[in-house]
Amino acid sequence: MKQLSLGLFLVLFLCSHETTWAGGWGPVYAIEVRGDAFAKPLVITEPSIVAELSFWVGPGTGFSQFMGPVNHDLSIVDWNRGEVADKPDGLASYEVRFLLEPRDNPPKYTVVYEPDPENDSGYIYYPAKTNSIVTHYVDGTWRYASTRWQDRVGAAIAAHLQSHPVQ
Repeated sequence: MKQLSLGLFLVLFLCSHETTWAGGWGPVYAIEVRGDAFAKPLVITEPSIVAELSFWVGPGTGFSQFMGPVNHDLSIVDWNRGEVADKPDGLASYEVRFLLEPRDNPPKYTVVYEPDPENDSGYIYYPAKTNSIVTHYVDGTWRYASTRWQDRVGAAIAAHLQSHPVQ
């Protein structure tokens, strides 16, 4: 009976605190993109972009057990395509930080993104041992960026490059 009561308490507690996820982190409130080609960082706060992209989705996350069903369409990576075998050299490289609540000292999840305009695609690198928020067990590998990522963040980067050229 104690186990049932404790389990019920935990379920009720987690449901009543839906804006705070595992580890005390809240939802992503911004995506910050930095790169040598930028005069200043690109900070994406538009809810239609931020809410529709998730690094929480993928192998090894296990967050569906805490957050309910996971929408794999929100993933920043196309997990079905597997690891990138032959990524072209010489692509522009961007450090991408997902900033999570609380805003006063936001935890960050960082990946590297390299768009490939010639192939109308892009690649995302999960750095090894630099992200303590979630481990995908594929850290240290390149993955194909999802179409959703390309359409939203890739387009935002292109627009930012035009409006904020390096002097």
